[in-house]
Amino acid sequence: MTLPTPVRKGRAGRLGGWRRQYEALQMSAVQAAELIRPGTAVAVSGSANWPYAVDEALAARLRSLSGRIELLSLYAPPDTALLSPANADLVSYQANFFSGERLMAKQGNVRYVPAHLGNTGDWMCSRCPQAAVITCSAPDENGWMCRSLWGASVPRQTLELAETVVVVVNDRLPSFSSGGEGHMLFHVSEADAIVKDSRPPAEHPPVPAGETDRRIAEYIADLVPDGACVQFGLGGLANAVGECLADAGKRDLGLQTEVIGNCVMELMKKGVLNNSRKQTCTGRSVGAYFIGDKRLWDFARENPAFCQKDIHWTNDPRRVAQNDRVVSINNAMEIDLTGQVNAESVGPRQYSGTGGQLEWVLGSQWSRDGKSIIALRSSYRDKAGELHSKIVPQLPPGSVVTTPRTCVQYVVTEYGVADLRYKSVLERARALIAIAHPDFRGELSRALPTVLL
Repeated sequence: MTLPTPVRKGRAGRLGGWRRQYEALQMSAVQAAELIRPGTAVAVSGSANWPYAVDEALAARLRSLSGRIELLSLYAPPDTALLSPANADLVSYQANFFSGERLMAKQGNVRYVPAHLGNTGDWMCSRCPQAAVITCSAPDENGWMCRSLWGASVPRQTLELAETVVVVVNDRLPSFSSGGEGHMLFHVSEADAIVKDSRPPAEHPPVPAGETDRRIAEYIADLVPDGACVQFGLGGLANAVGECLADAGKRDLGLQTEVIGNCVMELMKKGVLNNSRKQTCTGRSVGAYFIGDKRLWDFARENPAFCQKDIHWTNDPRRVAQNDRVVSINNAMEIDLTGQVNAESVGPRQYSGTGGQLEWVLGSQWSRDGKSIIALRSSYRDKAGELHSKIVPQLPPGSVVTTPRTCVQYVVTEYGVADLRYKSVLERARALIAIAHPDFRGELSRALPTVLL
């Protein structure tokens, strides 16, 4: 793949070759933190790419100056200095997806931004960040560093807008194949500071699939034709879907997705997923994030069968639809009898995020012979052990509608498949009741008059 051309002009960009620039840009974390002005917005890469080497130094600088910053990121780890309760008066944090953030929200300085993952760069740029602090792999022979595992949490357009870009170079981060439009590379000449680190990045081992996940996955696998381009995420259900696709003998599957996990590696090793029929990036599995353990990293490292792309590229529904037979698989927390999907909140309390669900729902349905699937367990037990239905007459007050009913196609539980597309409200409700937990079907049927008013 042809290498891109550097866009930014970093602080040492005129010093000659990239190796000379690399040496000139190296500094301590304290020196790098001094490049960041209090009173400004700062974009920071999340999760396994969190720049720990600068985190404490920047927090200490803010404390010494009694300065404040606005921090932009997602999937912030729980052990960061900047987001510790002691620094809540110094940092205002915004994220367009919650994970550990949901536990930090009670600090009063953590806010959720309703924005599709594909619009992460647009959202960050709207805050006019003065600086960005990212973590990359060590440079290759051409001076290009891979933004690696969670690098898409600060998209390139944000890096190009920021006045100052601090790069933490972690030689333990894997480098993945990338290039072309939406690439995930950053050149030494584009950086304003380099801080070295060797912290082991956090792994995310696969979640074992349960029996309920397996039953849901079997229904999903039946909906996936040979040659489909699939999108699925993380967790036990995604792993179960991967296993069922292999067991069903599916052939020539392709992949374009937000998240590449261990189940993708297993499907590629088994020859089920070879990307041979894709229209874009033919022959390559495409994703923005690599979320798994060291086995995945070792398999995907510099592997030309992969192509890591920025989140705006992977999640653009128009680009998704350029592939034929796209099948998107997304989770839900609950769904009402008209088909409204809540995938992100518990009542009004933000639990996760809109993510890219609606982007994939639209992109897959715009694809020729594409399908959109919303999957959820039919029920759950609360802390007291009481069983509740996830298919409800109406969403509880304050619940977020992640995907509107007009866009929902297939809904799958462990009890079957409901095709809601172009169905009347009554037909939708009856189809959803048929795949609800048997203990709640009578109750849901009695609630029909309230839905049909």
